[in-house]
Amino acid sequence: MVLLVCISVTGRYLFAAPIPDDLVFSEYLMVFIVFLPLSSVQAAREHVFVTIFTEWMPNRKKVILETFGVFVGLIAFFIVSVAVFDDLADAWEYQSYVDGPLELLEWPPKFVLFFGVALFTVRLLVDLIQSINGIINDSATATRSEEDRVLDAEF
Repeated sequence: MVLLVCISVTGRYLFAAPIPDDLVFSEYLMVFIVFLPLSSVQAAREHVFVTIFTEWMPNRKKVILETFGVFVGLIAFFIVSVAVFDDLADAWEYQSYVDGPLELLEWPPKFVLFFGVALFTVRLLVDLIQSINGIINDSATATRSEEDRVLDAEF
């Protein structure tokens, strides 16, 4: 993506010939960069956690709050998944394209967006089930803070 932008900017200023639809390509590539790794980041529990108000709480209360957060995220991303699928279905049915020199189809990046968001939604469901099971069995452990992870890192 960086190479695409650099070549297009150089072509625009030096030769008055940018890459056609370079902004559309960048927009499409951004979908791959942002939405495909979401479920992987969630599985590793590497999302940003704000722990300033929960650091002093016992493990069980932290786990309950994290489980509630996952539940809220699951509801929100389920709604997003349905909306993105509806948009994908429309783009597929009408074979919508971006108005520009290359007339690129809209459905391929919308499919990737749907796939990434749906995978993230499934990952949230799995995490919710695991968290509830851990709360019931009293075996759940809250996500460690960034500070604790940094202190354990080997230099």
